[in-house]
Amino acid sequence: MSLNGFNFTSLRTRFMSLAVLLTLATTAVWGGWAWEREKSFLYQRLSSEGEMLVSSMAIPIINALLYEELGIIREGGLLDNFVADIMANRQLTPSYAMVLDQNGRVLAHSRFAEYGKIYTDGLTHSALNAEGFLERSISIDGRPARDLAMPLAIAGKRWGCLRVGIPLDALRRELTLLGGQIALFAVLFVLGALGIFFLVGNGLARPLSALARQMEELDSDLALQLPQSSRRDELGTLQNSFSRMLKRLRTSERERDQSVQQLLENERLVTTGRIVAGVAHEINNPLAGIQGALYTLEQNPQRLNDYLPLLQGEVARISGIVTQLLDLSRVAQLQIEPVDSRRLNGQIQQICRLALKCKAVDFQLEAEDPGIVLACDAQKIQQVLLNLVLNAADAMDGRGTVRIRSFITAKDYVFVVEDSGPGVPGHLKEQIFTPFFTTKAAGKGTGIGLAFCLSTIEKHGGSLRLLPQNSQTGARFEIRLPIRHGDSV
Repeated sequence: MSLNGFNFTSLRTRFMSLAVLLTLATTAVWGGWAWEREKSFLYQRLSSEGEMLVSSMAIPIINALLYEELGIIREGGLLDNFVADIMANRQLTPSYAMVLDQNGRVLAHSRFAEYGKIYTDGLTHSALNAEGFLERSISIDGRPARDLAMPLAIAGKRWGCLRVGIPLDALRRELTLLGGQIALFAVLFVLGALGIFFLVGNGLARPLSALARQMEELDSDLALQLPQSSRRDELGTLQNSFSRMLKRLRTSERERDQSVQQLLENERLVTTGRIVAGVAHEINNPLAGIQGALYTLEQNPQRLNDYLPLLQGEVARISGIVTQLLDLSRVAQLQIEPVDSRRLNGQIQQICRLALKCKAVDFQLEAEDPGIVLACDAQKIQQVLLNLVLNAADAMDGRGTVRIRSFITAKDYVFVVEDSGPGVPGHLKEQIFTPFFTTKAAGKGTGIGLAFCLSTIEKHGGSLRLLPQNSQTGARFEIRLPIRHGDSV
């Protein structure tokens, strides 16, 4: 048992790499969270200080406008003084401040050249119609900033608004400094973690390397003994467990040699039993048609001549089924003949209705074709579709709707069999066509039916597959038979 392929140095490297990656991820998550938290705090602080500034200055500005309106005072630069006080704020360092009347005309501005202008932009319109403090992101000379606005209004009467522009340069410098500090901490943290992980990795790799050397002294002879370990930790437990495993392997090897012949004999018997059960399962399909016909004749004996050929045909089918199922990989030779697609659909509808007559299943056949000639074995195509219909009825516990749709595409004649049942579970979709795979209870299914259907359709040069399930139907099977262009009835 050579362990030459093991490289514990590589294992140590992978351990350290994974640990460093986890550390980097943790640091990045923490750093991003800290940076976003600080960013949110700084923006919130800027917004709070800005709101306090414009709110506190709005009151004296409203008083000045009110007194001027009442004629108590005259405009003498009082608004300009208020604007100057705003611009003198050293914490926010405003880029501009302005007082606008309700029409957007500038009553006072930090830049005297703007005095008397009328602003009609969207920001001004929003500020004049705001019900309270309003804050928006803007750009001043290509740099990000915030526009703070406060309506000048009391008891429903409006005189205009106060707008102040606050640059974000200082805030962004704080964020840049914080980002550098977080990055520096992350680098130091990762380097420290790398050193710790290096020591831990070496401590783990040394005893594992010693164990590997002991194991490489073994060869393919399971009789050799692995030295017992004197270690009391997990590595010692691993070595002793491996020694016990070698003993169990030697015992299993002897038992395996003794079981091979018996296993082969048992497999032969089980396969024979499965085929016999499969024969019984497949014979049940034509018997179901016969049973339905007999049920109808009991109700309406006058139709004996209508159903007598069908009964004779189904009995003849039973005699051929045994040979078909003896070797699933070798389906009996098909009787390929020209078949009228409309006649085939009629026969399918008749046999399926008879088979389902004793069940509370609503069977529907929707044929959408102008009538073409199909080169196929009509009897086996009927048997395949009947098998799918009966499987659908079983999946619905004998209650629900089974529908067959037939139509023509550019290259194929298509049958789609769908039901209103629960559908095929996702984890079983890859197994349903496997011979002898079944989800039915013991004695009620052999798992050979769908495998027979697939083999029969493939012998016709066609395909059988399970379609994706949709919200309106349960299981949906699609059969495609190749057609020859130009063939029509």
